[in-house]
Amino acid sequence: MDRILGGNSQRFDGVGGVLMRAAWIVLAALIGGGSASFAGASELIKVPTGQSMVPYEALWEDHLDLGKNGETWLVIRFLAPDIAKAAGKISYSDATVDLEFLCNSVGLGMAALTGGGVDQIIVNLMDKPIARGERDQEVTQFMSAYRVVNGACEWE
Repeated sequence: MDRILGGNSQRFDGVGGVLMRAAWIVLAALIGGGSASFAGASELIKVPTGQSMVPYEALWEDHLDLGKNGETWLVIRFLAPDIAKAAGKISYSDATVDLEFLCNSVGLGMAALTGGGVDQIIVNLMDKPIARGERDQEVTQFMSAYRVVNGACEWE
C-alpha cells in the first residue's frame, strides 16, 4: 500500500489493490455498468446523464485536523471524457446528478465493504487522468463532497 499526498492518503496496491479492483468490478456490475476496474477498463459505467465513465482510483484520506477525532474521507475518481471543455457536452450543473448517483451507488458500497467509518465521500470526475491534488488548465474536473446521513449521500 503506497502512501501519497504527504502521508495522509492511501492508494491501494498489492493485496489491497486486488481487493479494491474487485470492489470496483462488483459495484459496477451492481449498478448496471458490467465489469470495470481501474484505468484501462474495457466496460464503462453509465450514469443518469447518459455519459459513460471509467472508474479510475479510490483513495482513503485521513484528515486528523478535522472534527473531534479527525475524519476519514473516501475519494472515488472517474474518467469522464464528456466533461471536457472542448467537448462541451456535460456542464457541472448537468453532472451534479451523476456525482450524487456515483456517491450513492459506488461510494456507499465501497464504504460498506471496508466496514464503514467514512466521514465524507468525495466524488471526482476528470476528462483526463491527473494525480489527486494537481491542477492542469487542460484537464476539466468536477468534484462534490457528501456526508453519509441515514444511509444516503447528503451534499455538503
